[in-house]
Amino acid sequence: MVGVVFARPNSPLTKAEIVPQINDWHYRSGDHIDFFFAGYTAPHPPVAGYVEVAIPGREPWLYSAERFDAFRKEFESRTTWKHGGSAELLLLNAHFDSPSKKAKLDFSSMVCCQLDLMKTDQAIQSVERFFESVFRFAESADDTDPTWSFSDKQGLGIAGSALKRVVLSLLPKGLDAEYKKAEHFAVRDVARA
Repeated sequence: MVGVVFARPNSPLTKAEIVPQINDWHYRSGDHIDFFFAGYTAPHPPVAGYVEVAIPGREPWLYSAERFDAFRKEFESRTTWKHGGSAELLLLNAHFDSPSKKAKLDFSSMVCCQLDLMKTDQAIQSVERFFESVFRFAESADDTDPTWSFSDKQGLGIAGSALKRVVLSLLPKGLDAEYKKAEHFAVRDVARA
């Protein structure tokens, strides 16, 4: 499983909940999942057009709005996914292609997580807790399609709580809110035909 993060450093959510966790997430993700941050690069001497981003516990990273946008365009050209403009996490499978000796991304089962909307809709309590659930899942994943399994696991947990809520309160409005939360974990085929 691979995580692709689209999170500009000036976004309030990125500043508050993503950048401060990057060093911890580097170690926490281990060999189970790789995360890539659009527009960011490892420490270098300062380069024109790049902004330094302080990462607690690490050397500063460099961020380029131009590189972010180039990566966004490239990703969108290969998929039907469109960036929503806020901090997003895309979870998808990667497979090693032996003949070409390259990793290939599988766009046929991608989970698109608009992190700010997920918080607003209370589908997640915090980005930190959500990422921890991704790491825990990746540690135990042995499926051939881990993103589908992750989506199922997250969606079932939410659907189960929705059912419990409906049975206990019989409030359709509560059910609507729970289904809205579950939508955030839908697996989408974003591969171009």
